[in-house]
Amino acid sequence: MKLTQKLGIATAGLVLGCAGVGLPSAAQAATFLFDGSGTPEAVGWQLYSSVDQLNGAIRVTPQFTGRPSDVLSVSTTGTAINLYTREIDATNYIISMGVKVLRSSFNSFDYGLGLSPFTLDRANSLTIGEKSIQWSDLVGDSFAIDTSVFHEYAISYIDGNLNVYVDNSFDDIIAGTATPVLTRIGVTPQDESIVGTVAFGDQSNDSIDFPNCCVNSAYQLDFIRFQSLDNVTSVPEPSTNLALFFFGLGGLLINKKLASSRRR
Repeated sequence: MKLTQKLGIATAGLVLGCAGVGLPSAAQAATFLFDGSGTPEAVGWQLYSSVDQLNGAIRVTPQFTGRPSDVLSVSTTGTAINLYTREIDATNYIISMGVKVLRSSFNSFDYGLGLSPFTLDRANSLTIGEKSIQWSDLVGDSFAIDTSVFHEYAISYIDGNLNVYVDNSFDDIIAGTATPVLTRIGVTPQDESIVGTVAFGDQSNDSIDFPNCCVNSAYQLDFIRFQSLDNVTSVPEPSTNLALFFFGLGGLLINKKLASSRRR
């Protein structure tokens, strides 16, 4: 290989190597906070369950066979509430749920099925309906999707920003190559002390007395996944001037070699 070719490849490799840094690397792998078998409270989740026996019901069907197809089946009716919460000891993180909706209703600030990055934050949770997903205050866009089949819905909370993803890997979310379907910038939780405590399930007791009667759901839950991003680090990208310096240096070396060759 000619020296000019070697110099060009080396210079390009050096510049591309410098430009390639800055991608985040996660210090902690994703973990399952629930794998679909048994019950969430058996693996550290706290359950808040409430029902008026005259106007509602809760049905929870756990799975214990250990097969990969195991799912947790939950349904609520009437004024029933069935919400699972858990502390995750993180301030930047991704939380996701793999779920199939059988039925689900909601109104502004209340959901029959939701995933919350902050427990009991009624504005900034993800509401999962029967044909769409949206923020629980119903402000902003919704995302149309067939929720009657299993999907993984993920929420990232990083430096005060919320993003929702559907069926994307955590690695792609962290690398910035996944495209969010819902976004909120500069989010301030209704109670900042609840950052680091997540929740899922039915958090509404709205009944027949409300204009939108009976906010409830029936769903099959396959898993809950989590990954802390508090220890994610990135190497600062070099400045444009530094990149141009390497390009210029490569050009000077190549021109010098060409001039030397012509004199021979």
